[in-house]
Amino acid sequence: MRLPVEWITAYAPLDLGPEAIASRLTMAGLEVEATEETDAGVVLDIKVTPNRGDCLSVLGVARELAAAGGTPYLGAPQCPSSEDEPPDAALHTGVTIEDPDLCPRYAARIVENLRLGESPAWMQRRLVAAGMRPISNIVDITNYVMLETGQPLHAFDYETLRERRIVVRRARPDELLVSLDGVTRPLGTEMLVIADAERPVAIAGVMGGADTEITQATRTLLLESAHFDWKSIRRTARVLGLGTEASYRFERGVDPDGVVYAADLACRLISETGSGTPVPGVVDEYPRRPAPVRLRLRQSRCSELMGYVPTEDEIAGSLMALGFSVAGETGGVFEVGVPSWRRDVTREVDLVEEVARIVGYERIPERLPSGATTQGGDAPGGALRNSIREFLVGAGLQEVKCHTLVAPSGLDQPEPSLGYGDGARIHIRSALSAELSGLRRSLLPGVCDALRRNARHGLGPLAFFEIGAVFSSTGPATHVEREAVAGAMCGPMSERSWLGATRGAEAFFVGSGVVRALLTSLHADAACEVAGGDWEPDARLHPQRQTRIVSGGRTLGILGELHPAQQAELRLRDRCVVFELDLAALASASHADGGSFVPFSRYPAVTRDLAPRVSRGVPYEAVRGIVRRAAGDILERLALTDVFEGPPLAEGLKSFTVSLTFRSADRTLSEADVEAALTQARDRLRSEVGATFQED
Repeated sequence: MRLPVEWITAYAPLDLGPEAIASRLTMAGLEVEATEETDAGVVLDIKVTPNRGDCLSVLGVARELAAAGGTPYLGAPQCPSSEDEPPDAALHTGVTIEDPDLCPRYAARIVENLRLGESPAWMQRRLVAAGMRPISNIVDITNYVMLETGQPLHAFDYETLRERRIVVRRARPDELLVSLDGVTRPLGTEMLVIADAERPVAIAGVMGGADTEITQATRTLLLESAHFDWKSIRRTARVLGLGTEASYRFERGVDPDGVVYAADLACRLISETGSGTPVPGVVDEYPRRPAPVRLRLRQSRCSELMGYVPTEDEIAGSLMALGFSVAGETGGVFEVGVPSWRRDVTREVDLVEEVARIVGYERIPERLPSGATTQGGDAPGGALRNSIREFLVGAGLQEVKCHTLVAPSGLDQPEPSLGYGDGARIHIRSALSAELSGLRRSLLPGVCDALRRNARHGLGPLAFFEIGAVFSSTGPATHVEREAVAGAMCGPMSERSWLGATRGAEAFFVGSGVVRALLTSLHADAACEVAGGDWEPDARLHPQRQTRIVSGGRTLGILGELHPAQQAELRLRDRCVVFELDLAALASASHADGGSFVPFSRYPAVTRDLAPRVSRGVPYEAVRGIVRRAAGDILERLALTDVFEGPPLAEGLKSFTVSLTFRSADRTLSEADVEAALTQARDRLRSEVGATFQED
């Protein structure tokens, strides 16, 4: 925001040069980014933070400068109050506010005998210095008052208003408005408009309409000064892609108690410049008058946060210089009234900040921090991501980072069993290209594209993963963002050699092994379910080579080979197995207490083989579980070393050779200990799966 120094010092007469004034404002929290010499003197380019809408005006900046510089603030220019005049304006117009939540206050004044022309030279000089182009006396006066007070104004041609009255309401379906810039704008039902008895005539807080614009033929005008809900104005301006000086101020907060004063000041300037005759009185609708804000401020709290003890006079003087009312001090506690223009002050700590910046940040002592410290650590989500990343890298996969904006594709489909509704695609309104037209719903398009690019250049091994956010729409104006991990593996996980390559059906089991090992490393209790039960197969995957990972009835994700059509589109020679897991579901399935350290045993191990003969339909997993439970705590490890079928075994039988390693943590095992465990394992296998042994 650009403001001339001479305009500011007219209300804060500080005997300092422009550079010193810029320094004072910057140290008080209003950063002056640059100074510039113009025909109107030195102009300050001030950066105003979004919470300080009160400083988007000359009077607001002057108040800050006076408080920081220790000089009296002269206050706003004096003008007759229309509230003390006869209510003649009410005979000319009326105001109806249909949505007081979006428009808590609306004031209207009438000006007759309008004479359009140029504004005075002194006014034009200040407007140009502030970065505005002079247009006409009426437009310049409304802009001048906005710059001086921070309250936007708008003038309507009174004769063009149907029934000569104002209705503040939401736009109706399919309503249109031609704005002052000549653009026909469709209005949404969530937008607030200023209407007459029949049609909208302005977009509230943003821009007026062309039909009611002030022209050379205008003889009577209606002057609007209002207070609008900042969220409503911000939403409307963003939807329409229309930002104005008025919307910029309304979005950051305008003083509701200054509405009538700004209209009165504009009418005074219109009268003094001979531009028209204001009708006495004002039509002021104020259905939602906010309650005054009062806060308690403790001197001890100031001391804690500022690092030194400010005096009672410093606390009270700083706040009163900024326009706060201080009722008194009792036991180091102040009762503070917050002015209407400071909607950003809501807590005691906000008052402490006001005192600190006016007394001076430079008074805060420099000293090393002291007190108890705690050991830092990663957040649970970050720790989970790091654990997944370390495991997958160790398993031979490479991490990739892909774009969150993707083109529509068969791979960009959310897994419906994860429970995120229909998962509709979120389109980008102003996409740069078709390839960047929407937010991704799955990580698979990115990792598969990385795989395709590397395969095209003959690189390998091809195994990639990504951890990132995916997005989907679950209903009208309802969106979900969640984190996931996805991987894609194609061909062997190591360099091709005479040992063979994973190019056939083994690819699925390699991927399954990686995912199972990942879940084991995270101590997640999970199982696999095949399609055909109560869930539909994923159309992106091979119908017979896919599975769903579940834990406690909740889906963690999917695993499977790519559908042949998808694989053909990617032009991959080898079968490609992919997986995608939901991080939130994975975190809930993980058990942090499963990672306790178990020391190595000092005692020797004993190795034995067990060769049960079972029916061909009995899986190894069943045999493994029985042996693990029967052998007890001394069984350290078991591994399948051979599977045999055929003569001399009977038809329909097979033999597993299982290598068992026994070890105790506190003693050397005896032959009797090992034999007892083997006997119990044989007995359980006989009774549960009908196993036989060579010695039977």
